[in-house]
Amino acid sequence: MGMNMKLKSRSQVYGRGIGEGNLPPRYRGDGDGGGEPPFDRFHAARLGLYMFLGALTTMFGALAALYLLSTPARPDLVFHLPKLSWFSTAIILLSSIPCQMAVNAARTGNARMVWLGMMLTLLLGMLFLSLQLGSWGEIARHLQGAPPHFFTSMFYVMSAAHGLHLLGGLVFVGYLLYQAQVQRVVNVQYVELGAIYWHFLGVLWAGLFGVLLIK
Repeated sequence: MGMNMKLKSRSQVYGRGIGEGNLPPRYRGDGDGGGEPPFDRFHAARLGLYMFLGALTTMFGALAALYLLSTPARPDLVFHLPKLSWFSTAIILLSSIPCQMAVNAARTGNARMVWLGMMLTLLLGMLFLSLQLGSWGEIARHLQGAPPHFFTSMFYVMSAAHGLHLLGGLVFVGYLLYQAQVQRVVNVQYVELGAIYWHFLGVLWAGLFGVLLIK
């Protein structure tokens, strides 16, 4: 579809974000603040995101450790990963390509490519979640009414927790699409933060998938 968008970049000069005009001079960086650096919303948001990702790494690391510590005591029933989970893993890793494409386009002011990259990321993310749900159904058919085993339960827990966080990422991607399509505005900083989160989720699932492959 042809999209002739006039890009309005919201990439702000550091220390001059929305609402900072009423802050004291030492927080704006334009007065005698004793040499203190100006307040930078983007760096603060990125730091907060890194802290959140660190907490997620700790949580999923604990789940992976629990799985690995229980592996030596595994009974004769061997848990086999659903075939669909292989496809879903490939999809989530491939989705990082259009996501990074959107970042590069935002940096050069190409609103059309930002929209295209985010749209592809959204579609691939939705496909990933659909395949994950299909994996759950595949496990249920394999068990054939038997009570869930510890290792199958761990797959449910890990994939569900990851899927919920990825769903939150999809909501943010949808917001970026709304900005580009309806508001005709591309916030470079928002796109970069969204890409950091999305790449993390892809690497995280690849790590969890590798742990689940351990017999």
